[in-house]
Amino acid sequence: MMKPEREASLQSGTNLDEIRLPVWPYATAFRMRPQTAALVGSAIALAGALAGAFLLVRVGPVPALVLLVALVAGLLVAVDPRSGLWVVLVITALLPYAVVPIKVVITPPLLELAGMAVVGTWLVQSFLDRSRTIPFHPLVLLVLLFAGVSLFAFVLGIGRGYTSQTYHDYAKFMISLSLFFVAWSVLRQIADHRRLTIVFVSVSGLAAALGLALYAGGPGVTLTVLARLIPYGYPASRIVRYIEDDPAKPMRLTSTSVDPNSFAGLLAPAFVIAVTQVVARRPVVPRWLAAGAAALIGPALLLTYSRAGWLGAAFGLGLVAVAGYRWLFVPGGVGLAAAVLLGVGEGVFQRLWQGFTLQDRATQMRLEEYRTALALLREYPAFGVGFGHAPTVELWTGVSSIYLLVAERMGLIGLLVFLAAVVGILWRGWRSWLRERRDDAGSDLLLSWLGAQGAVLLIGLFDHYYVNISFPHMVAVFWLVQAMVLRLAVDRQTRPVGAKG
Repeated sequence: MMKPEREASLQSGTNLDEIRLPVWPYATAFRMRPQTAALVGSAIALAGALAGAFLLVRVGPVPALVLLVALVAGLLVAVDPRSGLWVVLVITALLPYAVVPIKVVITPPLLELAGMAVVGTWLVQSFLDRSRTIPFHPLVLLVLLFAGVSLFAFVLGIGRGYTSQTYHDYAKFMISLSLFFVAWSVLRQIADHRRLTIVFVSVSGLAAALGLALYAGGPGVTLTVLARLIPYGYPASRIVRYIEDDPAKPMRLTSTSVDPNSFAGLLAPAFVIAVTQVVARRPVVPRWLAAGAAALIGPALLLTYSRAGWLGAAFGLGLVAVAGYRWLFVPGGVGLAAAVLLGVGEGVFQRLWQGFTLQDRATQMRLEEYRTALALLREYPAFGVGFGHAPTVELWTGVSSIYLLVAERMGLIGLLVFLAAVVGILWRGWRSWLRERRDDAGSDLLLSWLGAQGAVLLIGLFDHYYVNISFPHMVAVFWLVQAMVLRLAVDRQTRPVGAKG
C-alpha cells in the first residue's frame, strides 16, 4: 500500500514531475497486505504462464497471443473504468473496426464490447460504492441533454429507412458518447490525467508507425496485410485508398483505420498534444516518448492527404503557440519556407491550394452537401430527419461537417444544445487556464488538451466523423477530448493555489 503522505500527494496533485507511477495504479483499491499481494500476484503470474503454454500448444502462437491480450484487456476493463478507458483508446487507434468472429444475432465489435464493459463497470461500482458520486457540473448536464435530444430525434425518425444496422450503429454511438460521463466521473487525480495522456499519445504513435510501414510497402503490401483483417469485420473493398479514389493519384495512408480522413482525425489531436509536451516547461509525458510519437504522427498525418486534418493540427498548435509558446512560430515559419523553397511537400501545398480555390472534385462535392443540408434544415428545422434517409428524393442526408450533420439529424434544437455543450467546455477550459496559469505541469497538460480540442472543433467544420454513427471510435475520441478539457479545467480551479501540477 502507498504511504499516507504519498497517497495525499497524488490526490492533491503536488510535485507531479516527481511522481513515479506504480506498475499497477489501482492496487490500493484491494487493501491487501504486501505479503498477500505478492502471493496473489505470483499465483496470477503462474496461472497466466500455464494458460499461455496450453494455448500455445493447442491453437498456435498467434491465436494464443491474441487470446492472452484479450484476457489482459478484459481484466483491465473489469477492474477499473480508468484502465478500461485505456483499452478503448488502444482499440480505437489500432483495431477500430475489428469484431469478435462469432455471430450471436450480431457480430459484436471489439470497441462496442469494451465500451459497454467500461460503462457497466462504472455503473456497478457507482451503485455499490456510494462514495463514488458523479460530480455535478452544468456543462455535463448539457452533454446529457444532447444525448437526450439525439434519442428523441432518433425515435422521431423511425420509419425513414431504418435498418437493423441503423439501430446497431446508433447503440454504438450512444456507448461512445457515454464514455464522456465515465471519464468525467473517474478521472479525479492528476495522475489519472497523466496516464490517459500517455496512453493516447503512445497508441496514436503506434498506429502512425504501422501506417507508415504499410505505406512504405506500397499498395501491394497494404492490400495483403489489411485483407487478412476481412474475417474480423474489416471491409473487403476500397482497402487501398487514393486521392479522389483515382489510382493515378497518390496513395493515402490509412493504417488500420480504413478511412484516411478519420485516421487524420485521430492523429491531429494526438500530434498537438505530443508537440506541446515536447516543448512544455514541465511535461507530464516523457519528452523522449512525446518526441518519438510526434516524429511518427507528423509524417503519417501528412500522408493521409486530409486537408481538414492538416488544418486542424495547425490550428491546435497555433493556439498553443499564441497562448504560451510564441517562439514556436519561428521554427514553424522557417520550416514552412524551407519546404516551399526546396520543393518538399509540393503535393501537400498543391492539395491545400486546390481546396482553397475550390478546384478539386472533393471540395465541390462538399459545397453541394452544404447546400443540400441547408435545404433539408429549412424543411425540418426543429428535430431534423433522424438517422435514416431523407424524406424526399431531391434531398439526401450526409454532409462533411459535424455541425451541419447534427442539424440534419437532430435539427436546430440539437445543434444549439451541441454548440452550447462544446463551446461551453471550450470557454471553461480557456478561462481556467488563463486564470490559474502557473509554471507547472498541470498548466501545460491543460494547454495540450485545449490545443487538441481546438483541432477537433476546426476539423469538424470540414468533416463529419466525430458525430457520425458509422464512426463510433471517432465519436469516442471527440467526447474523451471534451471530458479531459472539462475535468482538467475544473480540477485546476478547485485545487489549492499553493498546490503544484
